[in-house]
Amino acid sequence: MLSPATAFPYRRPGCPYCGHTIDHWPKEAHLQSCRLCLRPMVLLRWPTDWNGPKRLRGLLDVGFALYGLLTIALVAAFIITGLTPHAFAKGFSVLLFIIGSVLAADGVLGLRTGMDRTGKRLRSGRPARVLAGGKLVAGSAAIVLLCIGLAL
Repeated sequence: MLSPATAFPYRRPGCPYCGHTIDHWPKEAHLQSCRLCLRPMVLLRWPTDWNGPKRLRGLLDVGFALYGLLTIALVAAFIITGLTPHAFAKGFSVLLFIIGSVLAADGVLGLRTGMDRTGKRLRSGRPARVLAGGKLVAGSAAIVLLCIGLAL
Protein backbone atom coordinates (compact mmCIF):
# COMPACT_ATOMS: atom_id res chain seq x y z
CA MET A 1 0.00 0.00 0.00
CA LEU A 2 1.03 3.60 -0.38
CA SER A 3 2.32 5.33 2.67
CA PRO A 4 0.78 8.73 3.33
CA ALA A 5 2.20 11.37 1.02
CA THR A 6 3.82 13.80 3.41
CA ALA A 7 4.32 16.52 0.79
CA PHE A 8 0.61 16.44 -0.14
CA PRO A 9 -1.30 15.25 2.94
CA TYR A 10 -4.75 16.13 1.54
CA ARG A 11 -4.44 14.41 -1.81
CA ARG A 12 -3.58 10.94 -3.05
CA PRO A 13 -1.16 10.65 -5.96
CA GLY A 14 -2.72 10.35 -9.38
CA CYS A 15 -1.70 9.12 -12.81
CA PRO A 16 0.40 11.77 -14.56
CA TYR A 17 -1.50 11.05 -17.80
CA CYS A 18 -5.19 10.89 -16.88
CA GLY A 19 -5.24 11.93 -13.22
CA HIS A 20 -6.84 8.69 -12.01
CA THR A 21 -6.16 8.15 -8.30
CA ILE A 22 -3.61 5.45 -7.59
CA ASP A 23 -4.93 3.10 -4.94
CA HIS A 24 -2.11 0.58 -4.83
CA TRP A 25 1.60 0.69 -5.61
CA PRO A 26 3.74 -2.36 -4.82
CA LYS A 27 6.49 -1.47 -2.37
CA GLU A 28 9.46 -2.62 -4.44
CA ALA A 29 8.07 -1.75 -7.89
CA HIS A 30 9.45 1.08 -10.00
CA LEU A 31 7.08 0.63 -12.96
CA GLN A 32 3.31 0.36 -12.79
CA SER A 33 0.49 0.82 -15.29
CA CYS A 34 -2.50 3.02 -14.62
CA ARG A 35 -5.66 0.97 -14.26
CA LEU A 36 -7.74 3.44 -16.29
CA CYS A 37 -5.55 4.63 -19.20
CA LEU A 38 -3.01 1.74 -19.12
CA ARG A 39 -0.11 4.19 -19.52
CA PRO A 40 3.10 3.11 -17.79
CA MET A 41 4.25 5.20 -14.84
CA VAL A 42 7.67 5.24 -13.26
CA LEU A 43 8.40 6.11 -9.66
CA LEU A 44 11.67 8.00 -9.58
CA ARG A 45 12.93 7.26 -6.12
CA TRP A 46 16.16 7.55 -4.29
CA PRO A 47 17.22 5.14 -1.57
CA THR A 48 14.68 6.89 0.66
CA ASP A 49 11.07 5.76 0.65
CA TRP A 50 8.01 7.39 -0.95
CA ASN A 51 8.32 11.18 -0.89
CA GLY A 52 5.06 12.36 -2.41
CA PRO A 53 3.61 12.25 -5.91
CA LYS A 54 6.18 14.71 -7.29
CA ARG A 55 8.41 11.77 -8.15
CA LEU A 56 5.73 9.99 -10.18
CA ARG A 57 6.22 10.43 -13.93
CA GLY A 58 4.71 8.98 -17.06
CA LEU A 59 7.20 6.69 -18.78
CA LEU A 60 6.19 8.02 -22.20
CA ASP A 61 6.81 11.59 -21.01
CA VAL A 62 10.25 10.53 -19.82
CA GLY A 63 10.88 9.13 -23.32
CA PHE A 64 9.85 12.42 -24.95
CA ALA A 65 12.14 14.37 -22.60
CA LEU A 66 15.03 11.99 -23.25
CA TYR A 67 14.54 12.39 -27.00
CA GLY A 68 14.60 16.19 -26.69
CA LEU A 69 17.75 16.25 -24.58
CA LEU A 70 19.61 13.80 -26.81
CA THR A 71 18.60 15.73 -29.94
CA ILE A 72 19.99 18.95 -28.45
CA ALA A 73 23.19 17.11 -27.51
CA LEU A 74 23.51 15.66 -31.03
CA VAL A 75 23.05 19.06 -32.70
CA ALA A 76 25.55 20.62 -30.28
CA ALA A 77 28.05 17.85 -31.02
CA PHE A 78 27.56 18.42 -34.74
CA ILE A 79 28.18 22.17 -34.39
CA ILE A 80 31.06 22.06 -31.90
CA THR A 81 32.97 18.95 -32.93
CA GLY A 82 33.93 17.71 -36.34
CA LEU A 83 31.01 15.29 -36.59
CA THR A 84 30.44 14.35 -40.22
CA PRO A 85 26.98 14.73 -41.79
CA HIS A 86 26.91 10.95 -42.31
CA ALA A 87 27.49 10.32 -38.60
CA PHE A 88 24.90 13.00 -37.74
CA ALA A 89 22.33 11.27 -39.95
CA LYS A 90 23.03 7.92 -38.32
CA GLY A 91 22.80 9.43 -34.84
CA PHE A 92 19.55 11.18 -35.68
CA SER A 93 18.10 7.97 -37.11
CA VAL A 94 18.90 6.20 -33.84
CA LEU A 95 17.08 9.00 -31.99
CA LEU A 96 14.10 8.35 -34.24
CA PHE A 97 13.81 4.94 -32.57
CA ILE A 98 13.08 6.64 -29.24
CA ILE A 99 10.39 8.96 -30.57
CA GLY A 100 8.96 6.30 -32.87
CA SER A 101 8.56 3.74 -30.12
CA VAL A 102 7.04 6.31 -27.75
CA LEU A 103 4.56 7.52 -30.37
CA ALA A 104 3.66 3.98 -31.42
CA ALA A 105 3.09 2.85 -27.83
CA ASP A 106 1.01 5.95 -27.08
CA GLY A 107 -1.01 5.36 -30.24
CA VAL A 108 -1.72 1.72 -29.46
CA LEU A 109 -2.72 2.53 -25.87
CA GLY A 110 -4.89 5.39 -27.11
CA LEU A 111 -6.70 3.10 -29.54
CA ARG A 112 -7.25 0.50 -26.80
CA THR A 113 -8.51 2.87 -24.12
CA GLY A 114 -10.07 5.69 -26.14
CA MET A 115 -8.03 8.27 -24.18
CA ASP A 116 -5.41 10.60 -25.62
CA ARG A 117 -3.42 13.45 -24.17
CA THR A 118 -1.66 15.84 -26.48
CA GLY A 119 0.02 18.68 -24.66
CA LYS A 120 -2.15 19.37 -21.62
CA ARG A 121 -5.46 18.49 -23.24
CA LEU A 122 -7.02 15.13 -22.41
CA ARG A 123 -9.44 13.79 -25.01
CA SER A 124 -11.70 10.76 -24.91
CA GLY A 125 -13.90 8.95 -27.38
CA ARG A 126 -13.71 9.33 -31.14
CA PRO A 127 -11.36 12.37 -31.26
CA ALA A 128 -8.92 10.53 -29.02
CA ARG A 129 -8.96 7.46 -31.24
CA VAL A 130 -8.34 9.57 -34.35
CA LEU A 131 -5.35 11.30 -32.73
CA ALA A 132 -4.09 7.98 -31.38
CA GLY A 133 -4.24 6.54 -34.89
CA GLY A 134 -2.22 9.51 -36.12
CA LYS A 135 0.37 8.90 -33.41
CA LEU A 136 0.57 5.26 -34.43
CA VAL A 137 1.13 6.20 -38.08
CA ALA A 138 3.77 8.80 -37.10
CA GLY A 139 5.55 6.27 -34.88
CA SER A 140 5.55 3.70 -37.66
CA ALA A 141 6.95 6.29 -40.08
CA ALA A 142 9.72 7.13 -37.60
CA ILE A 143 10.66 3.46 -37.33
CA VAL A 144 10.72 3.16 -41.14
CA LEU A 145 13.00 6.22 -41.25
CA LEU A 146 15.19 4.55 -38.63
CA CYS A 147 15.63 1.53 -40.89
CA ILE A 148 16.45 3.78 -43.85
CA GLY A 149 18.92 5.81 -41.79
CA LEU A 150 20.72 2.72 -40.53
CA ALA A 151 21.00 1.40 -44.09
CA LEU A 152 22.98 4.50 -45.17
